[in-house]
Amino acid sequence: MPRLLTFGLLLGSLIVNELWADWHDNAIEVVSDLTEAGKKARDENIPILLMVSQDHCPFCHQLKREVLNPMIISGEYDDKVVIIELLIDIGENVINFEGRNVDAGSIATNYNIWVTPTLLFLDYQGKEVHKRMLGVNTIEMYGYYLDESLKEALTAVKQGEPYRYKTNELDQLGSDPHWDR
Repeated sequence: MPRLLTFGLLLGSLIVNELWADWHDNAIEVVSDLTEAGKKARDENIPILLMVSQDHCPFCHQLKREVLNPMIISGEYDDKVVIIELLIDIGENVINFEGRNVDAGSIATNYNIWVTPTLLFLDYQGKEVHKRMLGVNTIEMYGYYLDESLKEALTAVKQGEPYRYKTNELDQLGSDPHWDR
């Protein structure tokens, strides 16, 4: 009987742990319609944080697990930002900000994204309002830099157009040492 009780407790613990891990790892919504995110951002006058990622990208999974999903679960950002993910490698179509059904990869191409994860700070129309974040360098400091970027993006959206930030090639390229110029 004690063996059965021990086995039952162990099995129950494993199931609860697996359910928690699955919920914790999947808090961020994979977007299928950017116009819905745009409407919410417009109605609440907040920016959109669009994580452009790939299903097979280990840094994307780490960023979601250690930074973005805990942000979402905390509820502290609910009235400050719309946080969504765009998966570009699974071959699904997405409704873009103009309401057209397009390949998710073409959205990344239009933003000149060359590395995943890339975080874009957008207004309700899909315009960049703050410098993007490319890749993951130091996960321990990522949350701080993300919070600072979110504050700037929220300020920009609240002030409205024209935005002080202008998308430029250097911000899009980042510091990739392999980029040929």
